[in-house]
Amino acid sequence: MKHMLPPTPDKNGSGLSIGILVARYNWPITGATLALTCEELQRLGVAEHAITIHSVPGSFELPLLAQTMLQSKRYDALICIGCVMKGETRHDVIVSDATAQGLMRLALDYQRPVILGVMCAETQAQAEARIERGIEYARAAVEMARAQQHLLHNK
Repeated sequence: MKHMLPPTPDKNGSGLSIGILVARYNWPITGATLALTCEELQRLGVAEHAITIHSVPGSFELPLLAQTMLQSKRYDALICIGCVMKGETRHDVIVSDATAQGLMRLALDYQRPVILGVMCAETQAQAEARIERGIEYARAAVEMARAQQHLLHNK
C-alpha cells in the first residue's frame, strides 16, 4: 500500500454549470486570472454558456454574492477570484481572513464546492506570478463538482 498512487480525479467538465465571481479591485491581476480560469474550464469541457461570471468591487464582497448564487441552486461549483495585497496596515489580513472564512462557511452551509481563488500577495510581482493559478482554480472546481456528484449518487 505504501507505493499506491493517488486516485485520478474526474476532469470532465461536460454538463457542469460553473459560477465565477471576480473582484474588480486589482483588476490587472484578477482579470488575467479570470481569463485563464475560463479558458481552462472550456478546455475541460465546460460549455461556454454554462459559465456565469459576475463581478464585485473587492474580495471582501465575494461571500455575499456567492451566497446569492448558491441560493439559486444553478451551479455545480463556484470559483471566487480576488487579489489582496499587503499595504501599510493590517487591512489585508482582515480582508483575506474574513473572505476565506465566509467562503468556507458557504461551501459547508450550501454543500457546494466554493473554490478560494483569492490570492494574497506582498508585492505586485508576487501577485503577477500567481495569475497562472486560475488554471488550478478551474481544475479544482471540476474535480470537486464531480467528486461530490459521485459521492451523492453512489451512496
